[in-house]
Amino acid sequence: MKVYEQIWFEDIEQFLICSRRYYMEQKEHKEKHAVISEQETREMMKLGFSVERPVVSTELFGLNLVSGPHVVVPDGDKWKIILKKSAKTFKNKYLMEAAFHGYIFSSVGFIISQVVIDSPYFTKQVDWRDGLSRLFGLIENLAELKMHDLPDPKPVSQCKTCPHVLECTDVLVKKQDLLAVHGLNEKTRIKLIEEGVNNLSTIVQSEKLNQISTESFEKLKKKAISLLQKREIVLSDYQELGDGVFLDIESHTNKDFDYLFGILVEDKYTPFLCENEEQEYKTFTDVLSFLDQTNGAIYHYCAYEPSRFSSLSEKWPDLKPMVAKIRKRFVDIYQILSKHVALPLFTYSLKSVARLYGFSWRTDLDGLRASRYFQLWLSTHDGSYLKTVLDYNEDDTRATKLVWGRLNSLRNN
Repeated sequence: MKVYEQIWFEDIEQFLICSRRYYMEQKEHKEKHAVISEQETREMMKLGFSVERPVVSTELFGLNLVSGPHVVVPDGDKWKIILKKSAKTFKNKYLMEAAFHGYIFSSVGFIISQVVIDSPYFTKQVDWRDGLSRLFGLIENLAELKMHDLPDPKPVSQCKTCPHVLECTDVLVKKQDLLAVHGLNEKTRIKLIEEGVNNLSTIVQSEKLNQISTESFEKLKKKAISLLQKREIVLSDYQELGDGVFLDIESHTNKDFDYLFGILVEDKYTPFLCENEEQEYKTFTDVLSFLDQTNGAIYHYCAYEPSRFSSLSEKWPDLKPMVAKIRKRFVDIYQILSKHVALPLFTYSLKSVARLYGFSWRTDLDGLRASRYFQLWLSTHDGSYLKTVLDYNEDDTRATKLVWGRLNSLRNN
């Protein structure tokens, strides 16, 4: 059995979301750098001091579990752990996280009386022992699996930003798994199986099904062919996409405001940064004025950008006329792609589609990590954090433009 150098709770979370990604990235495991060492943590706690970002570890089932909560404070002759969150409501996974930290500290002699989940929206004390049974079962499963026994892909919502989608699609296709078909819901999958269509090749070979309309089945068949032959297939005609601008928005997860509007015009990227909620009105007004001076469609990927413009217009009613004018120019690249083109992918997210076409992001961020980097920039004024966020947002706009160009090439060819 392989003994990993470190298992943090973030690793446990990743294993819960996608065990395959956990093991793929564990091969390239990088040591996390703590603010203070474990020895310093133990020495300070022995003296009775509260410790921010403490680090304590213990072994369980051959794995080295490492706890790094936000704060640990004295609580009589015991200790209290504080986990800081930004969620608006308590999540069930917090109970397992409390068990993880409570067990590790208590097992090395620092008995934890309680774990406090502290959010700007709520504070809740939990008994970390309540989550031990599930935690032990999970860690035992994690320890028993070997690295060469790579779990099969199981598409989940987090696949949208995962860098391994191309590889996982290939695995699903080799297994002839129906899960490789984009947009195939569970209800339709069951109907296919009931009619004896249980793999990709059978979809292609079948002529007609009783429970699925001819039009829908023909679309499924083309998607299966696309996967098996690793090529794009145009499902139906669509209009040429004219020149325009490309928009991508980043939003703060802790607070309900949009901190970055990235706009790509021709080949020039222009970011509009909003450092706090007080600047939101002016920043959004500047964005509207800038877009109003441009020509053509305003391209975006998925429905997030239009929804944010609608929310902001409700917040600032005097901007509604301008927002309505701008929104008429919005064109969703994802809607056009998913309706008219079949791709050899099980998810048509921007990250997946652009990577299929050879695009590479300069960062390993996603929307959530970008928000954290933005917060770090606000806290530290370290320009490297801001640059990383801007690079990520600019790459999103350029990836959207790449897909736009590919749609036009497919149509013209």
